[in-house]
Amino acid sequence: MIYIPANNNLCGSNMGTQPQYTPGRPFVGVGGSRPFIRPGADHVGEVQAWNVDTGQKVWTHEYNKSPNWGGMLATAGGVVFTGGTSDRKFHGFDAATGKLLWEFPMNSGALAPPSSFSVDGKQYVAVETGWGGDSRGMQATLNNLFPGEYPEVPEGGAIWVFALE
Repeated sequence: MIYIPANNNLCGSNMGTQPQYTPGRPFVGVGGSRPFIRPGADHVGEVQAWNVDTGQKVWTHEYNKSPNWGGMLATAGGVVFTGGTSDRKFHGFDAATGKLLWEFPMNSGALAPPSSFSVDGKQYVAVETGWGGDSRGMQATLNNLFPGEYPEVPEGGAIWVFALE
């Protein structure tokens, strides 16, 4: 299996323009950018699980009110961890079924991939939090489209470590 953090249904249209160079300003030749949600869509962020042998999607977990910017970690114990959502929670999913097994609130979303290590035979999962860049930009876009539905996410800057039982 391969596990993919995904963002779907957020679209945009751009109009080409003659670029005019101004120091300190973007120089891209695009203007009139308008974001929109695909008609009928009810979410943006997802976790997807794909069978690499068959090329078939096995399961999807949808985040109704959040994009997903987090890296992922699949453990030998059959748990997939990710934390790149604006609800600031670190999630643990059953790797085979996609069932949400566990979640924990953190100070910010986690864009960094989780890592695992062992000390004296005990396994740990660590993840760094911090929201910014593309995630902050998408959050602002979603807030413009749906005022009040996508709250600001603190930028964070902490390392969280969890012991596995």
